[in-house]
Amino acid sequence: MKKILKLMTYLIVLRFVIGLFNENSSIKEQIDRLKEEITNLEINDLDKKIKDFQNKIDGFKDKNQES
Repeated sequence: MKKILKLMTYLIVLRFVIGLFNENSSIKEQIDRLKEEITNLEINDLDKKIKDFQNKIDGFKDKNQES
């Protein structure tokens, strides 16, 4: 009886530990995906800011050339 109880306890603990590893790996995957999304958003935002800046510079050059 004691051996069955020990085996059941061992299996429950083992299942709990395996569950923690699976949860950890899925959380790491989600973090990696979020990092990629943030990087993409930052790149898109920087591209937009650069284009806006270039448009301002072009407008400034046009005004100076007209004068």
